[in-house]
Amino acid sequence: MKIVVLDGHTLNPGDLSWEALSKLGDITIYDRTPQDEIVERSKGAQIILTNKTLLMPIQFISCLI
Repeated sequence: MKIVVLDGHTLNPGDLSWEALSKLGDITIYDRTPQDEIVERSKGAQIILTNKTLLMPIQFISCLI
């Protein structure tokens, strides 16, 4: 399973471990993701985690293709 974290810095500023999440699949963590990189970074992911990164409907649909 492909897991993408789009704004890891706000979800985990360094005081937590991603180890438990990484046991669920291949995880890629980005500290921050600008709007123009959301689709490219999320493409093919079964799970997309975000806190502050805003997913617009068209971006979300594009990630599923």
